[in-house]
Amino acid sequence: AAQWAFSKKTDETDEATWAQIRQALTNVEQSVSVSDEKSAIAKFNAADAGAKIELDQTAYDLLTLAKDIYEKTDGAYNPAVGNLIDLWGFSPRFSDSSNYEPQYPYDRKKPNEVLPDAEYVESFLSLSDFSQVILSEEDGKYYVLKPDCKIEEEYEGQKFTYTMQLNLGGIGKGYAVDEADRVIRAAGYEYGYFNLGGSSMTVLKDPREEDHAYAWEIGVVNPRREINNGNSFMSVIEKDICLSSSGDYNQYYELDGKRYSHIINPKTGYPVNSEPANGNGSGIICASVFGLSAAEGDATTTALMVMGKEKAIEYISEYLSGVDVCFVYAK
Repeated sequence: AAQWAFSKKTDETDEATWAQIRQALTNVEQSVSVSDEKSAIAKFNAADAGAKIELDQTAYDLLTLAKDIYEKTDGAYNPAVGNLIDLWGFSPRFSDSSNYEPQYPYDRKKPNEVLPDAEYVESFLSLSDFSQVILSEEDGKYYVLKPDCKIEEEYEGQKFTYTMQLNLGGIGKGYAVDEADRVIRAAGYEYGYFNLGGSSMTVLKDPREEDHAYAWEIGVVNPRREINNGNSFMSVIEKDICLSSSGDYNQYYELDGKRYSHIINPKTGYPVNSEPANGNGSGIICASVFGLSAAEGDATTTALMVMGKEKAIEYISEYLSGVDVCFVYAK
């Protein structure tokens, strides 16, 4: 859900700007949605291993950025874990539990009550090497070469073929915020904010001159608000900036006292902090970045959660010294 509140030096309402923002959000959704079969990413996912798929510029730009962050974070950010997201029950087909029906051999009747078989975790890890995704530009058109790797399985008389599956959900949402930010600033707005889904946001100035010299006071979500009272863990004072957050507190289920969230560790194939050896579920449970583009911020906060505390601190020191970063760690 998108929320916005903007003004220029007057209180005029600009419906044309809001229409442009809605169109920008629609364009991104139509490019990277995994559930819209016409999107470039859905076409990639449906293609055979080794296929060459034409991309629109939005998908090409997002994949180019994703490749850069994948390499910079040593694979901690990896959009090629789509099979694993589905395996753990967090792809769009699970969003409406009343309509969910098992489709694949690895499906469970109640995915939030039974863990997937470890053999599928290992198998799908072998399909998630994002470094094998090759982008190219030819004669003004954009293409992606899908890795020539697949797994075949026969189950109850049917043949199933698994290939690499991309999911650009997080970085795509941030990219949409960046597109909205460009529209807003081009229209001459000076004050307000735009919030998409609660985890990606652009803020301009606070119109209340007496508060923080035009800066907003922004609450950071309490990742364990069901245990610790209050929705906010802390607040920051910011203006003219994009901010991004990732955490295990929105999409998750619990089994035997351990939390399984939608953020997958591409090194292990398990949701962050839920590997079998991590009995108490310790690790980074939410991370926020203030000062990158929203798209880069979304990918970076996901990567920080995957890295764990020590590597995250090293990465912040090396690559994020010019921006504000905070994370919450559970022992």
